[in-house]
Amino acid sequence: MTIKEFREQSLALFAKAERIAITSHMSPDDDSIGSVLAAREFLVTRYPQKEVRIIYTGTPVSRYAVFDDFDGIEWVDDITHHVAGIELLLVLDVSHLGRVSKSEDLSSLRSIPTIVSIDHHKTAPDEATTLAYIDPSLTSNAELFYRVFETELALTKKLASYILCGVLGDTGNFSFVPPEQASSVFSLASRLVETAGVGIDQFRSQYGGIPKSILPLLQQLVANTAYKEVPGWPTVQYSWIDRTTVESGQFTDEDMSAASHIYIGQYLPRVEGQTWGFVATPRSDGGVRVSGRSLPGSVNVRDMFERMGIGGGHDRASGANFPAVKGEPMESSVAVEKLFVWMRDNLPLLG
Repeated sequence: MTIKEFREQSLALFAKAERIAITSHMSPDDDSIGSVLAAREFLVTRYPQKEVRIIYTGTPVSRYAVFDDFDGIEWVDDITHHVAGIELLLVLDVSHLGRVSKSEDLSSLRSIPTIVSIDHHKTAPDEATTLAYIDPSLTSNAELFYRVFETELALTKKLASYILCGVLGDTGNFSFVPPEQASSVFSLASRLVETAGVGIDQFRSQYGGIPKSILPLLQQLVANTAYKEVPGWPTVQYSWIDRTTVESGQFTDEDMSAASHIYIGQYLPRVEGQTWGFVATPRSDGGVRVSGRSLPGSVNVRDMFERMGIGGGHDRASGANFPAVKGEPMESSVAVEKLFVWMRDNLPLLG
């Protein structure tokens, strides 16, 4: 399907639906938030008479409160319990419905009459998807959303800021732009910055600063940094935060995500001689979140997590979740050992 064909078909589906919900993966990052806010702004501008909701499974990520429409996001226990009457579900920055919900029963989502997916990850659409456009050649889902609908939208200051958030997030402030994607993303960034009327450093400081409260988490991640040799694999760098840190009540899941993101950006895989690694952080629901990163030519972390059946994402940047077992919270060390056990029995996809 060409981008024009997808645009025409998706617009026809949007026009028919009166009640639309937008969602994305749990533990949203900059690209997820930027994509859903951009999509809502586009839809409410084009169809002011329709009901358009953003629904996330999880708790509010407060650092995005600087954006105008953040207060309109519905943060719920699980999206599967909040879609009654929805006629169209727009799924962004993810393709499989299992990553927008914690529930094993996705029947309420898959029974929505129309499901449209726009994603830039190398993952097949969910079986219930009506229409999908997947293009891994773009650096961010926000850029993909813009490219799909650029002939139909007016790039306002608000919309430009949402798309810029996604682009900056998934490119690591343009640190992870391969040569074949440079022309597309830099030309778009120039237009976004000009329209938003703000410098990149100033823009990022509004929602991307380091809270003082998470410094103890960063200290623990640095202190716990270790290396392991597994036959057939490049040496892995890894770190973790123990569950007692969560149980202290001092830190939220949002704090865990922020600390993990910063550690990964600064120490993974920037340590001399290291090409890949992962971080394991416990969450309040009893599960453990794993974030993996790698350099070109090293381990494809998306492939690893997909083969394990615990997550997905990009070849070089991917996430996974280990749930609590029979209601019992999992220790980060247990999740790390599960990864090593799998590695000992399997070989990596390199490249």
